[in-house]
Amino acid sequence: MLFLAVTLGFFVENQREHYIENQRARQYALFLHSDLIKDTANLSQRIEYMASGIKQIDTLISILKSPSPETFTKKIYELSTYSYSNPLFTANNSTMEQLKSSGSLRYFRSNTLVRYFSDYDNEIINMKTIDDRNLYVVEDTRRFLTQFLDLRGVPTPRILRTDTLSQEQSSVPVVLRLYKKDPAQFEQYANLCTLKQLDWRNRARLMSRTLYSARNLILSLKEEYHLK
Repeated sequence: MLFLAVTLGFFVENQREHYIENQRARQYALFLHSDLIKDTANLSQRIEYMASGIKQIDTLISILKSPSPETFTKKIYELSTYSYSNPLFTANNSTMEQLKSSGSLRYFRSNTLVRYFSDYDNEIINMKTIDDRNLYVVEDTRRFLTQFLDLRGVPTPRILRTDTLSQEQSSVPVVLRLYKKDPAQFEQYANLCTLKQLDWRNRARLMSRTLYSARNLILSLKEEYHLK
């Protein structure tokens, strides 16, 4: 009888721990799913913005290489919003970091889910590495622009749909002018824009890959924990 009682006690305790672990796994899954929904929306809008920006920068390069680029001063200001902007992606990774640092990733029993988790985590790390490595492109372009035009006249970048184009009316210069108009300056700006395009094409490709990984992880979470 004592043996049966001890065995039953172990069984009940094991079932209780199993239930608690399942509840914790579901809670983490809900938090992670919520973060990923935000990330996918964020990534999609950045990819869309960069795709449009690459085309707009093409137009800017054509203007800068035209015979009389100074006659398109207003358009140069308008399109410089793309060359000035830096649509970095920052993941909502608080749940991911907690899962990794606390060892709670073990609560996820699905090997497929864990693999997709790892894939997404690696894509975020890769993208951060590229962003840091290519930060000089942004810095060099902005440094040039401060000497080339009045930044108050450059429209505020609208990267996300929630961003607005509003500017303080008093801060916008009445007359848009270029500080330097010699051909070498226009050529330098065109080269910086070309560099920006190359950077954005690479980053858009990485963001698309990251978006794909995030969507795989979302689907896996939905299947494993029946999330809506």
